Amino acid sequence: MALVMLETSWCIEIMRGKPMPEKWRSHRFCLSSVVETELWAGVYHSGGKTERLKVEKILASVERVPFDSKAAEAAGRILGTLAKAGKSIGDFDCQIAGHALAMNAYLATQNRRHFQRIQDLKLLED
Repeated sequence: MALVMLETSWCIEIMRGKPMPEKWRSHRFCLSSVVETELWAGVYHSGGKTERLKVEKILASVERVPFDSKAAEAAGRILGTLAKAGKSIGDFDCQIAGHALAMNAYLATQNRRHFQRIQDLKLLED
């Protein structure tokens, strides 16, 4: 059973009712507090009561993992390396990827294009 960190794009798909691929059912899922931040930002930016309930439901159903110093160092390495190579992605994406790397977790994302640039990051196949 692999540890899989859900990235924001997959959380949104789940909240829209998209089922996870059947082959993922045996994995253990978690999400970063960085993803939690992005979900709450969506509620406060454009969501209403319905969106809040969806966010609360997904947060109650998945283990939430606090962003820590080990994740911060990994994210900093990613930010610096990608910036140096002229291949930057968003700061939140770097933090999420760094968190997954620090936990030796696979990352489940709908945005493979961004995340495939990150060396040693394991992306979960659909």
